[in-house]
Amino acid sequence: MAFSFFPGSRKIGNFIMKDHVIRYLELKQANPPIVQIFGEHYLPEGLIRDGKIVDVETLSMIAEECLDDWGLKRGKHLIRFTVPEHLVVVRKVAVPKEVAVDEIEGYIYIELGSTIHLPFEDPVFDYTLLTEANEEKQILLFASPKDIVQDYVDFFNGIRLSPVAADISPLCAYRSFYQLNQLNPMDHILLLQFDLSMVNATIFHQHFPFLMRELEVDIPFSKWEVETNAFGEKKYHWPEGDPLLQYQTENIYKELDRIMNYYQFSMRQGKAAVNKILLNGDYPYLQDITGKLTEQFGLPVETALIEKVSSTAGAPFPARFVPLLGLALKEVK
Repeated sequence: MAFSFFPGSRKIGNFIMKDHVIRYLELKQANPPIVQIFGEHYLPEGLIRDGKIVDVETLSMIAEECLDDWGLKRGKHLIRFTVPEHLVVVRKVAVPKEVAVDEIEGYIYIELGSTIHLPFEDPVFDYTLLTEANEEKQILLFASPKDIVQDYVDFFNGIRLSPVAADISPLCAYRSFYQLNQLNPMDHILLLQFDLSMVNATIFHQHFPFLMRELEVDIPFSKWEVETNAFGEKKYHWPEGDPLLQYQTENIYKELDRIMNYYQFSMRQGKAAVNKILLNGDYPYLQDITGKLTEQFGLPVETALIEKVSSTAGAPFPARFVPLLGLALKEVK
């Protein structure tokens, strides 16, 4: 089946679920952004593993409690969700000129497994038209294993919510940055989502993601120390004197260097290179990451201008919710 990764037109709720956390956001208005509801719940290890739902029963019980806390009406609430980005393939595909624009979806179905090869069978997919030259059209294809997407759909149906669209976190985060930071589409932008257990690196040009890589932070989540403040918000800290975190982040910088070199010399034949970095995520030491990226790569590093976002409750908008804001902005054309 086809599945929408691009904007619709109805106001609905928005979920992002990762191995370590579930987050929700509902937008009151888009410009300027006013958030109606937002909330999060950190998960015990093992309920979601590598983006795949493992313990449906326990996760459903936790989600039901969250729905009550966030005031969601089950049975009536339409929602969007994100597909784990490391399970999504983004690929540039050439379509023959004789294929009409309204026939592209059918063409993809026919060519899957023949001229269009994916690392899994039975995908769900979406696409966007890049160019329409005299000889052929260029599309950007997004595909994910159908069984993984269906597991998420079944999970949300099981807690009496109605999923109507999917997206991927890098597209969501970029959408937020574009609205809040006024990006130049001609830049070659490396968007980094630096989370507690994973780093996603996606390179955008002219609003399209042309290269996406997932880098694992090989650290047991249980090694993080956690404190809960008076507002119930959890703060994560790394044990003082333990060198593992620094070792892992140094490996991440090396991988980022390889990714940017590949983009510059293999994908752009040396004619263009990344010239800006956007940084977001729930990693507790993002400020340190900002300084290290600037020092190592000599590029400007921007974080989202979250002060432009307000909430009806008057609470400060946390930067880690930036991808969810972008998922909510999906409804805005």
